[in-house]
Amino acid sequence: MNTKSEVRIPGPSLLARRILCPAYLPAPMNESDRFRFQGLHALSILRVLSRHLRLGYTLLSVERGGNGYRYDLLFANPSGKTRLVEVKSSKKIREMHMIQAALYSTSTIDEIVVSNRQEDQSITAEFIEGVHQRAERAIQLLTQDPTRAASTYTPNMDTCYTCANNTCPYLPSKATTEAASKT
Repeated sequence: MNTKSEVRIPGPSLLARRILCPAYLPAPMNESDRFRFQGLHALSILRVLSRHLRLGYTLLSVERGGNGYRYDLLFANPSGKTRLVEVKSSKKIREMHMIQAALYSTSTIDEIVVSNRQEDQSITAEFIEGVHQRAERAIQLLTQDPTRAASTYTPNMDTCYTCANNTCPYLPSKATTEAASKT
């Protein structure tokens, strides 16, 4: 049984999903799928890195970790401002990706973007502020009432296809989930 002191605050990747649906539980990933994902992610990082270097950015760090998280790339632009880049292997940048990236914001980062192989999407200060407010509410629910959080189902196309919460009444069938993940 979870008590308030036993509930761990999730890192940005999981917290983004739990903001969208407090009852979200990540589906396990087999080794083959994990290897494929890591390969696609590495290719995306190379494409994004190349694009930024051509634009005059200087690479400061790659996959720097913190307390329960790891962001992908950190650059400085020609005027010295820092740009954190959350790289996604997905063809489409989703709301959940934007939320995850916003959760990395600190006073030492001037700009945050979510990038995939084709594009870079900047995140506004207003969006970041809104995400932090939503995160506070989600963390409060997760820590103060984990039982209620575990049954607060919010269907969302960004999360349902990777959710393993078998008690969710909105969880689509496997066929529907696989079709949704390809979009």
